[in-house]
Amino acid sequence: MIFILYNLFLTSCSNNSHFNENLKICEDLVLYINSFFCDTASSDYILSNYYTDDFIFHYFPAGNRKGIKVSKEEFLNFALEMKKNNANLNIAHTIFLPGINESTHRTDGSVRVYYGADIFYKKDTIQYSGYQTINFKNQKISAIWEWADYGGISKLLNAKSK
Repeated sequence: MIFILYNLFLTSCSNNSHFNENLKICEDLVLYINSFFCDTASSDYILSNYYTDDFIFHYFPAGNRKGIKVSKEEFLNFALEMKKNNANLNIAHTIFLPGINESTHRTDGSVRVYYGADIFYKKDTIQYSGYQTINFKNQKISAIWEWADYGGISKLLNAKSK
């Protein structure tokens, strides 16, 4: 019995250590994203350094229950296009929590985040909230699953561009 408790303790400490490391990566990424979009003169694009080469972004728009997968290249190109079109993204607040393994339901070093963001576009502000689960491999983000109201964001952006 003591051996089992000792193993559970070691496992939770190890996972907590990975969570703390991964949490720091997420916090740094939020700061970098905000500065990337704020600095209009910057062509520096080190966002790719935060993600593994095989990174996949998953999102779930209405009418697509199983979600859509986006490659690293597509994901990063979208951020560049936003910036080129003078859309400024600002992540205004975050609540980070430990993630869990979907099979064992134990903490696994992944990170969950509830966030609020603003998109500044053509002198208007679109506010929205989202939720992400973030997986890591070798201190880089390997996958993100995101739930946000993309339909509402798109509708407001289209209304503002008219």
